[in-house]
Amino acid sequence: MAVLERVASYEVTVLRNTFVPYREVIKLTTDSGQRAFLAFVESPPADWITIDGPNATVFLERTQFERLHHVLQTETPLFLTTMDGFFGPVFTLSSSPELPGEGPADDGALAELARALRSST
Repeated sequence: MAVLERVASYEVTVLRNTFVPYREVIKLTTDSGQRAFLAFVESPPADWITIDGPNATVFLERTQFERLHHVLQTETPLFLTTMDGFFGPVFTLSSSPELPGEGPADDGALAELARALRSST
């Protein structure tokens, strides 16, 4: 079980074979050595998270792979929570608090702002 553990490293694997039902995997390791194996499948099983000591296996929808990969590439620090307790199973990957507007810029909005500034002078 990891509760708001800082992510120290990650590994991304894209695969295809006849042994496993997933094609994308993200492996996370926290500062304290907790590990999460995220497998992306078409339809996650009912027991979508299993926790064995410091290791968690989480099955998520395949459509979430790009979003989570993007978060890993663009946000820092990140915090991992994996647990199965009183309120049921939990997986969370979250960033630290940030000021609004610190994320990637909307290129279309920037281009429109530039056009508006040019036309006003």
